[in-house]
Amino acid sequence: MINLDRLLESVDDGHLDDSAKYGATLQLLYSTVRRYNRTYEELERLKAATGFNKPFPLLRLPRELRDEIYTYSLRAASSVETVPRRPFMLTEGDNPFKPPTAGLLRANKQVYHEAVGILYSKNVFRFQEPGQLFAFEEQIGVESRRRVREICIWIRFPGRDEVVLDPNHLSRSEYDSIPSHWIAALKACRLEKIVHLGIEAEVIGSPLYLLSMPEGLREFIREFLGRVADDEVPRLSLTGFREEERGRFPERWEVVMDQWDDYKNELEGLRRELEEYPDTQWTSDHGSFEDEEEVDDEE
Repeated sequence: MINLDRLLESVDDGHLDDSAKYGATLQLLYSTVRRYNRTYEELERLKAATGFNKPFPLLRLPRELRDEIYTYSLRAASSVETVPRRPFMLTEGDNPFKPPTAGLLRANKQVYHEAVGILYSKNVFRFQEPGQLFAFEEQIGVESRRRVREICIWIRFPGRDEVVLDPNHLSRSEYDSIPSHWIAALKACRLEKIVHLGIEAEVIGSPLYLLSMPEGLREFIREFLGRVADDEVPRLSLTGFREEERGRFPERWEVVMDQWDDYKNELEGLRRELEEYPDTQWTSDHGSFEDEEEVDDEE
């Protein structure tokens, strides 16, 4: 970048009068413009020789390479949040250097038909409540519903004194994020090709306990993922549950256990304190982690 002040200072050695200074400045500016124009023309020749200004011939690439480009462009780094009646949106945790670019589907009909399957089959779609699931199904249409393979739901376990309404007496728009309502929603779900189900569970406003899964929910999960074809392996991701839940599902399944970050941070803090003060008995507001409270079927 040209620094104009330094450029003008270079012609003033303190011995030139105004007329001489003007002439030297004008000569310098002409010289600078000539150098700029030569550089610009050279860059334009290079761009023309390399096809810099031409559209990239995407459709001339082999289909395998195009699929790699589609996958890189359309697969999110983490779960895709869904919002009713609006296009799905990315979570803040997504990699900002690799965002899904759904606008690629608008390039032309061929790109759309080649890439739309990757958009829906390579992403995990996350639903905070059953209403989002129903709205998503309506939004994407019949063909795309057959392409969705991975979903994640957030389940809120009800409090001990909370009144739980029977989903059979409610409309779908009235479903809450509690287990029995999610069971009813997934039974009515029209996503027929799901092979990966993620469940994130917690009790709002309660200490960080690991949860025991209600038997009704466990039985439904077995039924839901039991529909996966024999040549594929069902995948179940559980967050917020006790470790023993892993062994309560078929051995051929891939069961992945995880915990909320707050729980991990709490355990890490206790571990560090125990290492620092090994002879001290510690108590926690969360109770004993070896004797955590179980949350069973909804009351």
